[in-house]
Amino acid sequence: MASGRKRNFDIYAALEQATLVFWQKGFVGASMTDLTLSMGINKPSLYSAFGNKEQLFVTATEHYLAKYATPHIAKLQQQDLSIKQRLLNYLLSVVEMHCDVSLPKGCFVSLCAAESASHDMPQSAMDAILKIQGSHQVFLTEFFNKEKSQGNLDLDFDVEANVNYIMTFIHGSAVLARSGKTLDDLTQAVHVAVKVW
Repeated sequence: MASGRKRNFDIYAALEQATLVFWQKGFVGASMTDLTLSMGINKPSLYSAFGNKEQLFVTATEHYLAKYATPHIAKLQQQDLSIKQRLLNYLLSVVEMHCDVSLPKGCFVSLCAAESASHDMPQSAMDAILKIQGSHQVFLTEFFNKEKSQGNLDLDFDVEANVNYIMTFIHGSAVLARSGKTLDDLTQAVHVAVKVW
């Protein structure tokens, strides 16, 4: 039996390019032509390596989480700093990504979560986005609960309300970055948000 044809492209690099396209255009806005051109491959190669557009999107979402979203969490885990300083560093890290000139503006998850409300995305694509959004909320909830149990937050600290506050700021700053706000603008907003917090 003849062996399959060997891939003549870098699958990681192709996935990175597909992620950037989805980040810029969303699931619905990204055409197969957009994807194949950015990835430097043809449709048969895309199907062979990643499956269909829907499966590629799910894989790209996981790639975004691992490469771009998860690193911010390290800022909250620097136990030698006060919780307020850690929160400041975390949000500054997030807005720096939102405004990074080498990346699409804003947040992949924020864009696609808003797009999912149209119900024009297939279920598995919607599920992938909602899973990331949910896991972020769970992480922040566990983080605040742990800090509260260690005495770093007042006993009457409302965890759920504060998680919603942080999530609202992150998604709001992503929208502002996409609409043209600069890193300086959003950095100032972070300092105000943490000062108020």
